[in-house]
Amino acid sequence: MTSKTPCAVPLASLAPGDAARIVTLNGKGGFRRRLLDLGFIAGAPVRVIKHAPLSNPIEYCIGGAHVTLRKEEAEHILVQQVAVPECCREGGADAGRRRHRKRHGWGPRWLQRKASG
Repeated sequence: MTSKTPCAVPLASLAPGDAARIVTLNGKGGFRRRLLDLGFIAGAPVRVIKHAPLSNPIEYCIGGAHVTLRKEEAEHILVQQVAVPECCREGGADAGRRRHRKRHGWGPRWLQRKASG
């Protein structure tokens, strides 16, 4: 395993702002299924957003979604560092759309009614 991926490091060892590509998951059963459901599949780009005050938990951006994992869980994910993926750059993929929606009053009808009268 280590001969195939000499540069693979645990996801928990990356600093905020670092980006990587997932190499493999070391886990079994429900834990592995949960990570796969969250998008932690081989080849997926992931970026470290921030650490909590005591470095546990850690927030990651994967596939445009923000996911928080405990440090112990992130140790089971092996990654290789890469450039920051487009979907996880500062501001996010839809930051402009959210501002646009708020400015023009799009959203749930109950929210529009409450604001207008």
